[in-house]
Amino acid sequence: MRMWSWVAAAFIVLVLQTTSLGYFGGNLFFDLPLLFIYSVGLFYGARAGLFCGLVFGLLQDISSPAVFGFYLLTRGLTGYGVGSIKEMIFKNNYGYHVLIIGGLSLLLRTLYAVPVVWLGGFGKTVLYLYVKDTFLYCLGNMLLVLPVTRILLALYRWVAEDDLTY
Repeated sequence: MRMWSWVAAAFIVLVLQTTSLGYFGGNLFFDLPLLFIYSVGLFYGARAGLFCGLVFGLLQDISSPAVFGFYLLTRGLTGYGVGSIKEMIFKNNYGYHVLIIGGLSLLLRTLYAVPVVWLGGFGKTVLYLYVKDTFLYCLGNMLLVLPVTRILLALYRWVAEDDLTY
């Protein structure tokens, strides 16, 4: 029964991301669904990470005016990839989490640059603004990965208490 709390947590993450909290204090961007997918893949493995990534990706693609399918593909691959290497990540070494999320954020923004440059044209202003936003996006995700994973780790442990197998 406690497993439904993950659905409630996912709903809260979507509400927080789609409200004004998505742009925190001026121009510090962050991606709470990415951090949620990272945590689910880390705790439950590749299949759960893939499912969570596909669901969040589809919801983001439906609600975004950007290139359709980008979030679906990248979020699904992120969840699957993190779930696949979860045994190699030390869950109590928080520096790894910051570096992994920073690398994932930079990779996602680099991939997203292809349609932005293609559709927006290649100019100094577009490139400068995109690089500035990419830096702030990576910084915001790196700052929030620790609190989000700690909260979701507490949720994971709480759900695991109810799931006693004999």
